[in-house]
Amino acid sequence: MELSIALIVLVAALFHATWNAMVKSGKDHLISITGFNLAAGLIALPLLLFVGLPAVDSWPYLFASVVLHSMYYVALSAAYKYGDFSQAYPVARGTAPVLVTLWSVLALNEALNSIEVVSLIGVLTGILIFAAKGFRRVMQDRQALVSALITSMFIGGYTIVDGIGGRLSENVPAYMVWLAVQCSIPILIYTIFKRGITEVISIRHQWKIFLLGASLALTSYSLVVWSMTQAPIPLVSAVRETSIIIAALIGAFYFKEPSGRRRIIASVVIFCSIALLAVDGF
Repeated sequence: MELSIALIVLVAALFHATWNAMVKSGKDHLISITGFNLAAGLIALPLLLFVGLPAVDSWPYLFASVVLHSMYYVALSAAYKYGDFSQAYPVARGTAPVLVTLWSVLALNEALNSIEVVSLIGVLTGILIFAAKGFRRVMQDRQALVSALITSMFIGGYTIVDGIGGRLSENVPAYMVWLAVQCSIPILIYTIFKRGITEVISIRHQWKIFLLGASLALTSYSLVVWSMTQAPIPLVSAVRETSIIIAALIGAFYFKEPSGRRRIIASVVIFCSIALLAVDGF
């Protein structure tokens, strides 16, 4: 991977951790996620006139990505509801690459090599460090951990789908604009069903925050998808996951969440394990 691409992905990681912290700061995480997605859709909507259409071969991947992203947003709102930011974010982001590897073993009958086994053990160790709070506290946090792990499944899914879809699109800006517009619709319908139209309308009172967060989210993921067309997907995914360390720092110093030092250590362990997996894939 060229240094310039690595730096672009690092910027994307910073933006991603930041907008997720903005979601966590909201009183109702589902409303916040809906607000950010609606704002992203509104930002992208007029761009449809200028970007054109992605190549037809990418359309099935675009549709699959909308489905996976919609389920990801619901799972993410639950993870932030039940868990601290410095807990839910690193577990969700850090576990995704390992789940992709396990999927390849179980579904494609591919054997794990020694480096992949070490990487898997490393990620599991990081998760155990997060959970090292005594049995009673772990049981109280089990919803947070389960929600974060479910979130990671969707992250792994849409990362692969968009990595392929972006390459097939022959037009990454068009792919991302259409993705942003379409992703704003299912989560809006779901939130209206769960919270009611009145709560959704209240989004307008925080439009500045949502526009800022949506701009960060759109920029972040657009940079990542473009980078996956220029460099191996595993490497881009690994560099992007530096956001888990950023999230651990935000949780410790901004949200003042407990066990900050332990969570930072756990995040570093998970990131190093993902980096090992990515280098092996390269």
